Amino acid sequence: MRRTFKLKVFDKAGTLNRLTSLFVRRQFNIVNIAASPTREEGLTEITFVADVPNEQVTRTIIQQLKKQVNTLIVEDITDTNTFNRELLLIKLKTPSDFSHFEKIIHPYDALVTILKEDQGYIYLQAAGPQYTLDNLLDDLSSLDIDQVSRSGTAGII
Repeated sequence: MRRTFKLKVFDKAGTLNRLTSLFVRRQFNIVNIAASPTREEGLTEITFVADVPNEQVTRTIIQQLKKQVNTLIVEDITDTNTFNRELLLIKLKTPSDFSHFEKIIHPYDALVTILKEDQGYIYLQAAGPQYTLDNLLDDLSSLDIDQVSRSGTAGII
């Protein structure tokens, strides 16, 4: 089961390594990580999305994360009223049937921006929840995608 953990930590060398090591030792896959400075000097917020087998293990991970040096706050925000978003950048070859391309991206109209059309390529930017971006990539798979770059999840409560 996929869980989202939000941490507030002191911005010190080695903190991220200790936190990720906790997941690695237990052999849990970290799906993505996003870190950003807070408005408070010297503090960073880190969002982990990880595959965790059950609720008991989730509680154990939270307790172990709280015990780590430089960790101030740990929350499982999976089931709270949050806004989780990712950024997706796509480079694809300009399709011969541009109307087909427009039909594909039309349902994602509010989330997708065409950044540039240049030298036979279209550069797209999309921002939204993970499942929506997964669906967009699936829908675009019929076209010739050259490159994909994706950020980790950023979330606020």
